[in-house]
Amino acid sequence: MAMNFDDRDKDQKRQRGLRANDTNAASGGNGVSPSLIGFGVVAVLAVIFFFQNSETINVNFWLFDWDTTIRWSLLMAMVLGVLLDRLFGMWWRRRGRKKDEAKRARD
Repeated sequence: MAMNFDDRDKDQKRQRGLRANDTNAASGGNGVSPSLIGFGVVAVLAVIFFFQNSETINVNFWLFDWDTTIRWSLLMAMVLGVLLDRLFGMWWRRRGRKKDEAKRARD
């Protein structure tokens, strides 16, 4: 029985110790990526920043008034910012899709 090109490729990978579906990184390296290290450093700095801001403040917002720490105020501001970003992004993509559909309908 003759081997086709795909079978030979799989056989060569098996001989080198790779499974048939494995791929090598574009850089040729197989260590930890620099972006993962950068993400870890930023995450550690964010945790340190969070725990260092423990001063109590008074927050006044429209009809609400409460005492909280700076860390929770910053965390809530970040969460609300991410939510607003996601909602705006969804609206923007939907708006673009509607424009594309209307343009295709006219053509």
